[in-house]
Amino acid sequence: MGNAQRFHRHQLELHRSDAIYVPSDIISGSIANITNEDLSIVVVGTVRFKKHKKKQIEHCEIDFFSSGIPLIPSPSQIFQIHLTEHLPPSFNQSNTFPQISYSLNLVDRASKPRIYSTLPLHIQPRTQIHHPSLLTPLVFGPVANDDYQTKLQIKINRSAYQFGDVVCLFYELQNPAGVSIHKIDVSLGIYYLVESNIYQEDITNTTECFNEILSTQKLFRHKAILHIPEDVYLPPTFKYKHDQGDERAQFHLTIEYKVQFKVYLGNSDDLWQVDIPVALCHEILEQAKTELCQMSQEI
Repeated sequence: MGNAQRFHRHQLELHRSDAIYVPSDIISGSIANITNEDLSIVVVGTVRFKKHKKKQIEHCEIDFFSSGIPLIPSPSQIFQIHLTEHLPPSFNQSNTFPQISYSLNLVDRASKPRIYSTLPLHIQPRTQIHHPSLLTPLVFGPVANDDYQTKLQIKINRSAYQFGDVVCLFYELQNPAGVSIHKIDVSLGIYYLVESNIYQEDITNTTECFNEILSTQKLFRHKAILHIPEDVYLPPTFKYKHDQGDERAQFHLTIEYKVQFKVYLGNSDDLWQVDIPVALCHEILEQAKTELCQMSQEI
């Protein structure tokens, strides 16, 4: 039927098993064997990150969201908890910081409080693309590397994508000095930033290696294709500011995506990296598609 957890004779169950909730959703479920009048069901959102303070690392944990209802003693009770409209997406990879997680907790209000039972929740806002200009091809550069007298120019098919889309790139690397180009890595990376904490992970990538004959040529023109996965959990491009409570409980969150060009040149350990910011969302509004078609016809 759903996620269930038993502890001290209580049975906590969600109506939607393994669901991904959106802000403004309703978390509903049931709880059995309620004998204590001090029990509550509470949804909690928690951010965890590290803060560098006076040459020391401080582990911070802040409950930025909490909403719950009291329970009454009964054999079984149905509960509903409304989420607020503005909530950041959950991301809580093990052993990485920062993290944002949500949980549904059965709490005893009379003792500190004591958590009898807990279930994890996944929350993801649904974002939309409104601007047709984000759906048109974009030329980025040329970007110069003065140390090696090289220039990189990139044409990307658009700057905003949905999950499951394909990123198409055409790039030109000018190498008039004939510097050795060992390989070029092209990847799509996600960046999580909470305060001074940054966690980066590559989602998809492609690599082009060059032999000794081709590595010193003066002009490289190539195409790269990156497939954005849709069968794994990824949060959208997102910004969030929590400014409630005292200063210690406030934080800023940014989730962004970048197409990364990593050019290994000169000595094989020398890395030249060029990043192109892109946006990932769940839906492209029909209005944006219509305006894009109109722009194309005018051209």
